[in-house]
Amino acid sequence: MSFCRKSARDALRLLCPRLPCRALFSLWLCVAGAHAGEADDAAKASPPSGGMSIVFVGDIMLDGGPGHAISSGRDPFAACSQLLADADYSVGNLECVLGTGGERMLKPYSFRGAADSPRFLKKHFSAVSLANNHSGDFGPAGLVEQLRILDDAGIPSFGAGRTLTDARRPLILERNGFKLAVLGYNGFRALTTAATADQAGSAPLVEEQVLEDIRAARSHADAVVPFVHWGPENTPQPRPAQVCLARKMVDAGAAAVIGAHPHVTQTVEVIRGVPIVYSLGNFVFDYFPGDPPEWTGWVVKLTFRSGQPVDLAMHSVKLDGSGIPHAIVEEDLLPNAYGSMPTAEPPGLLQQAEPDATVPPLPGK
Repeated sequence: MSFCRKSARDALRLLCPRLPCRALFSLWLCVAGAHAGEADDAAKASPPSGGMSIVFVGDIMLDGGPGHAISSGRDPFAACSQLLADADYSVGNLECVLGTGGERMLKPYSFRGAADSPRFLKKHFSAVSLANNHSGDFGPAGLVEQLRILDDAGIPSFGAGRTLTDARRPLILERNGFKLAVLGYNGFRALTTAATADQAGSAPLVEEQVLEDIRAARSHADAVVPFVHWGPENTPQPRPAQVCLARKMVDAGAAAVIGAHPHVTQTVEVIRGVPIVYSLGNFVFDYFPGDPPEWTGWVVKLTFRSGQPVDLAMHSVKLDGSGIPHAIVEEDLLPNAYGSMPTAEPPGLLQQAEPDATVPPLPGK
């Protein structure tokens, strides 16, 4: 990856004068990635022979406000349709259960997607990850029904399955002779929704299994990307354990590591040319008591070309009062919005940050 955007870097220095250089670089990378190559976006959407591109977005919750929009015939992804279409493939984390089956689990938040959700998912997404703490909101039976609904709609899924073997199986995407394997894992209350040898569930974030899966997938794919649901909610930085595991994923052969779940965007690292995006933030998500005044998130585009490092581009979105995303430019973000452009110096790029004392932690959304 190479960006030459001195003006973006200088603007961030003015906005965030107290940020350490490494943290500033991460923010600058996001801005530069969002604006790099605007003149040749059309060319990037279709890489030359021997390459492919894929877009990742964070949490997609189609209950509540977004669910009401769908029930009234509105497309919750319409305002970001160009970002989603600007790649060969688009993938998101579906953080709700489709269908009517199963039994609601005893937990603070359970999400059931609106009945017409598959129509809009199919329109905008090539596949969805089910590796999250809400895929089991209605028990194994609810997840099995969701898998059937997605299959019937022609929407591939990964990160969950009828057995642990199914849940750990990679999604294989291919374009222009380039083969990409995408894996999904849930690290938040993982044991409560984990698949077993004979019960449906998500793939748990177990280090030994993750590294084994990456190595195995790398043996028959040109690149491997783990899409991980992990980390504490509403904190701007990953935990040291996440940083350690992400680097082990790189050592095992991951071409990029993409994270979600904290509901806010987090640190970006580049290790030996491999980008690690610890959290994409929300993409479609309603508001609840104690939430920040405005959710923000990232749309990440990875472009793979044979024999070259992966290219990373990032675009920002903000969610309206109904939890529906709209594309924005970085300069429009609120300076103190949770998860964007902090003005106070964090305790260190690789250390866990304390949650904002004015915003109570969420009980497991």
